Amino acid sequence: MSLVSAIIVSYRNEEMTCKYVNEELTKCPEVDHVVIVNNAATEESNDKLLVGIPNAEISSGEEYHGAKCVILYSKENQGFARGNNQGALFVDTFIHSKYILFSNDDVIINDADVISRLISRRESDRTIGCFAPVIRKPDGSTQGPFAYWPLWKRYSLYTIYPISMRWARKILVKTRRKQSRQTASGFYYTLVGCFFMIELSDFKRAGMMDDRTFLYREEEILAERLKSIGKHSYCEASVSVVHLGGQSSYKDSRRHHNFVNQTVRDSDIIYYHYYMKYPLWKIHLAQNMQRLTCKLLA
Repeated sequence: MSLVSAIIVSYRNEEMTCKYVNEELTKCPEVDHVVIVNNAATEESNDKLLVGIPNAEISSGEEYHGAKCVILYSKENQGFARGNNQGALFVDTFIHSKYILFSNDDVIINDADVISRLISRRESDRTIGCFAPVIRKPDGSTQGPFAYWPLWKRYSLYTIYPISMRWARKILVKTRRKQSRQTASGFYYTLVGCFFMIELSDFKRAGMMDDRTFLYREEEILAERLKSIGKHSYCEASVSVVHLGGQSSYKDSRRHHNFVNQTVRDSDIIYYHYYMKYPLWKIHLAQNMQRLTCKLLA
């Protein structure tokens, strides 16, 4: 049986995906297979991945010929949750790994023993569902892990944070760095989705990710699904990775800004309504108040 398969959802980012597989994942000997879900794939993008990664093959998801790296192609951009689910189903059907590593391709692996330490910690406590190292930003501050945020707290932050960053950026950055140094090993509500592990059997029992979401809230929804089978999220602070962030092919434009905002709102409706049982009217009220306040203060 394979020990760990890494799943990477790639979207028009072939060069970075190849670099990550070749330079970062090779630091971790426990990762014996890699599945790249190539969203919005073209023949050109498939070929770039195939040429750029040794011992790779292209698959539609219906066949597997034993390569260490598999490029699953999807002609549509199916999003993060559906892409990861597609990769996990492929691993379950053909590779049969015990663990899945879900990872972005904009990650730097600091500790070569990160995977072995994570697995060791998980094996010592079977209530652990998702497990991850500390996620650091390039400036050394941490990204997550997170406690549960009620609807109104989240939408208050959506309103306050952009304004605060405009007027008190230095104070907020210093406070965030101070808080970052306090990250400790333990259970948290959610981890950061850029680099985390889960046992494949737990992932399947929990129902995998909710593919109604295109992007955002995957971590919270998975946390709720894992709770239903008695599993929880754990951060191991003795190891870390660096998440570069902002490395996608999206451009900083008004169109992109509007797309992100709408995608967040759509995912919030799914998470807060279907999982946290908020009535739809409360969610729409919070969203409309936040939108109106930001427009008035812009």
